[in-house]
Amino acid sequence: MPVIDTLMKKLLKTACVVLSISVALLMIAEISARHLFEHAFRGLPEIYLLLVMWLYMLGASLASANRSHLRISILDMLITRPRARQVYDLLIAAMTLIILLFFVRWAWGLVAWGIKRPQTTPILYLPWLSSMLSIFVASLLTTAYGIRDLVQAVRAVLTPQPLKQQG
Repeated sequence: MPVIDTLMKKLLKTACVVLSISVALLMIAEISARHLFEHAFRGLPEIYLLLVMWLYMLGASLASANRSHLRISILDMLITRPRARQVYDLLIAAMTLIILLFFVRWAWGLVAWGIKRPQTTPILYLPWLSSMLSIFVASLLTTAYGIRDLVQAVRAVLTPQPLKQQG
């Protein structure tokens, strides 16, 4: 599994870099065209809007993969005993996974609605389903990482702790 995890992180990071560069170049082209030629490229914002959706969603997945997503809690600083910290991490992982399962269900509902009622962008007629799929893909990826985190937290809690030497 560590090989797959490393490969997925590299793939997500590469996708985020490529999307970031693409969006930046498209925005520069749009701004330059407006400034230099006093004319906008029709439909260009539609393209980078869809790319930005994928960038945001894959970025969220990468944050989950790296465990660098937001975590704001005074308890993180207050819990200093290793065993208590492991139990706390297990509770956080379990609650996160429950929320992520709701996220998958909601995201799939959005995709199903997008399939049932297909919509397109107004100028280039690009399918909005693409942005909906980015949310669904992110829900699956973050849930996979949520499962990974829960399994690791369970293992940490079940692993016997070494006794402290008195002396």
